[in-house]
Amino acid sequence: MTNNRIIYATVQLSIKDNRVDATSYIAGSAPTRSLTASILPTDTFIEMDTAVSGIWPDSGMFAVVPSGTDTTELIRYSSFLSSTVPSGIERGAAGTTAVSHDTAAVAAVQGWEVPFGVQSAGFTTTFNLEDVFHLGQLDAYENVEGIPEVEVTAERVLDGTKPFWLMVTDPDFTSLKGRTAGYKADLAVSVYPDVQDSAEGTPDSTVVASGMFISSYTLSFPTDGNFTESISLVGNDKTWGGQEGVPSGIFPTSDSFDATIVGSGVLRSENFDVAGSTLPGDVPGADHLQSIEVSVDITREDIFELGSKTPFFRAVQFPVTVTTTFEAITDKGDLVNAVGDGSSNLTNRTIILATDSGLTINLGTKNKLSSVTFDGFDAGGGNGTTNFEYTNSNSLTITHTGFTGRFDFNPSSQ
Repeated sequence: MTNNRIIYATVQLSIKDNRVDATSYIAGSAPTRSLTASILPTDTFIEMDTAVSGIWPDSGMFAVVPSGTDTTELIRYSSFLSSTVPSGIERGAAGTTAVSHDTAAVAAVQGWEVPFGVQSAGFTTTFNLEDVFHLGQLDAYENVEGIPEVEVTAERVLDGTKPFWLMVTDPDFTSLKGRTAGYKADLAVSVYPDVQDSAEGTPDSTVVASGMFISSYTLSFPTDGNFTESISLVGNDKTWGGQEGVPSGIFPTSDSFDATIVGSGVLRSENFDVAGSTLPGDVPGADHLQSIEVSVDITREDIFELGSKTPFFRAVQFPVTVTTTFEAITDKGDLVNAVGDGSSNLTNRTIILATDSGLTINLGTKNKLSSVTFDGFDAGGGNGTTNFEYTNSNSLTITHTGFTGRFDFNPSSQ
């Protein structure tokens, strides 16, 4: 039987800010380094104050910001760096692109990130067609091709490394509106030969979806499995072929990374920080939580203009509803009264969820119970369960103590 390369192939997902050039860096590498000594345009060897790893050559890895009035220099490396203080940096032609820098000048990382803990990634492309008919002919007059719709979906386990949310939304903001309103990301998937057991070397092919807007996001905290996050992004452009700067070689061997080394380890039930969380008062403290899920669907409207086939913007249709669902085993019931005499039944609730890895999901102070279900009893001895569903408008702030800046890193990986 012929081997199916698609089933057995090894793949790697990469993500970057659509506004940033095709430079690359590995998630887990520090965002900035300082020069240990001043350098002249003619200097060949440059050293940083801390070890650097996971950097690809010829990708424009560091933008060195000078202390004075000199221009910023983009430093390129001559070879892959794997955990050493770099030396032998290729800086371009002396006296042209190379400039002087003082001791402690900052080198800022830019470009691609490779998320860890990815479980799945997929692309769906829909070509919108419209048959145009005319009187006097049964067959179509023309089958008009509209703009393609590209959707990228991905899921990963939470493991203490940088969350998807902080990769595909605007890092200059913290609020849901600010992070999603106009931010676009590029996502790449590289497919490697099926004879390899890791994403290493030159890929067979690479696909890049460019200018993608986040359209949905889900966080799941179950008791019977791993904590996960999933994303969906939409756009109109997808290209197969060799893509400049897309990182390759991040997984040089099949066992090159371990979740407890690059992060805090895969998060499960015991990693939910009950003490650090604020649960809604409707959920009885004596009940036993089975799962929590946070989800948000971000509907976008294509805005067109005459003279162009593609939309010039995909505006978020605010308000955006954020839903949080709690499932608990109970021996008492849901204990929620519903009075139909016109009086108020509900109270605004504060919801904050936290893990011991530093991840916090703040859903604000205006969450209201939209539905509650009390069931599960059956003749086979099923447990009584309650499901509390809360909604709010536009309130979702996700932070991580390891990722607080424009370009972030996980301190546990240093």
